[in-house]
Amino acid sequence: MDIVTDLSTKIAEATVPDEIDLAPLIAEAFIRGGKEKESLFGRQESTELGAFGLFEGILLFPWILKGIAVASPFILKILSVDDENLSIINNLLGICDKLKIKEINSKLPEKYSSVLTTVFDTFSTELKASGLPDEQCEKVISNVVITLLKDPSISVIFVEKVAGSK
Repeated sequence: MDIVTDLSTKIAEATVPDEIDLAPLIAEAFIRGGKEKESLFGRQESTELGAFGLFEGILLFPWILKGIAVASPFILKILSVDDENLSIINNLLGICDKLKIKEINSKLPEKYSSVLTTVFDTFSTELKASGLPDEQCEKVISNVVITLLKDPSISVIFVEKVAGSK
C-alpha cells in the first residue's frame, strides 16, 4: 500500500469513518490539484449522515486535507518532536475531549505549545468553513495529529504531498 492510500485511510478511520472507502481517491484528487481538487469542495446532491451528524451532502475529508495543507509548516514541526515530547503530546491529545487545547499547551515546552496552538488555530479555520461545529473541530484535529504522530517519518512525506497540491 502506498503512503497516500495508507495514511488517508488511517486519517479517515480516525476522523470520518463513513468516508474511509473514498479517502484514498479524495487524497489522490486533492494532491493532483486543479479542477479535480476544486470539485471535492462542492456540495453533493443528497443529504448524508456523517460521523458528526447530518451534513447536506458535504464530504469532510477534503476539508481535513485542506487543513493539513494549510497547517503543514506547523504540522511538520510537530512531527519532528523528540521522543519524550512525542509521548507527552500523544497522551495529551488522546484526552482532548476532557482538556481544551490551552490546557494541553500548558503542559508542553514553549517551543511545541506555540506550534501546536498554531496547528489547531489554522486547521480549525478550514474545518469550520466546511460547516463542522466548533465543538467537533478540536477532536478531529487531535485525531489527525495523533494519526500522523504514529509514524512521523512517513507522515512527513504525506503532509508534504498534500501541502504541495496545486
